Amino acid sequence: MEERKAKILFNKSGGTAGKGGITNRVTLPTKWIKEMGLTEDNREVFISFDGEKITIQKL
Repeated sequence: MEERKAKILFNKSGGTAGKGGITNRVTLPTKWIKEMGLTEDNREVFISFDGEKITIQKL
């Protein structure tokens, strides 16, 4: 298993988001995305949160 330390990006939401809305993002290494078989055309994932851990799985 490969592990990396990352930072959460906090951005102001735009469009129809409510006042003060925030979007959160994490940048994932391209190597991991390629190894999962994800592409621009095949990019759907299932995400889950158990109170401590966020998991991302390819659909």
